[in-house]
Amino acid sequence: MSTTASALGEELARIGLTVPADRLEDLLTDRVAAVAERMHITERTARQYFDRHALRTLARELALSIKDEAPGADLLTLPRTIAMPLSALGATIAALVEVAALTSANTGPDEPTTALSMISTLGVLTREHAGDLPTVFVPEPLVVRAVRLIENTADLVQQGCTLPRGVAEDVRPHLQKALSEDAARLRGLIPGTGRRTGSGLWAVPDDPR
Repeated sequence: MSTTASALGEELARIGLTVPADRLEDLLTDRVAAVAERMHITERTARQYFDRHALRTLARELALSIKDEAPGADLLTLPRTIAMPLSALGATIAALVEVAALTSANTGPDEPTTALSMISTLGVLTREHAGDLPTVFVPEPLVVRAVRLIENTADLVQQGCTLPRGVAEDVRPHLQKALSEDAARLRGLIPGTGRRTGSGLWAVPDDPR
């Protein structure tokens, strides 16, 4: 399964996405089980259907499932169509700091790249803002990505993930509530706010060159 997950990771990288290996293994485990049940075969036999062509198709499917996030695109080059109030900007940065800390506590110090990259992008957008405050115009895909990332992290906190060092266990419900509320406020900025995008994967936009 780890070999197949690695191959899927390579296919995703070809279209500008990086996903942690453990997430890919979980995804493939679920897909293999579903194929085995549908075809009334063993899971070992079902794995044979996940060849390079099938993995390439799956990679495209995953990319389409988060198309509103403009996977692989440089956020700084996209149209800045959403007016983010300074209060929302501050809350988003604070939430992404928590996301980075929680990601590091659960997957290792090299994994919080997505949240840290988004914090940096928000900083650049604020620096380059040409209008009058108290709003900063940002690309819609950035907001969609932030919502998914913060919501996923709130779910992980609720499910009992490891908290960062120095954070007491009794803080867990408050942290989960704060992250959920931050994500909800952000979602309210997105046109057609009733939709829910994302595949549950923590996709990281790479340099598409």
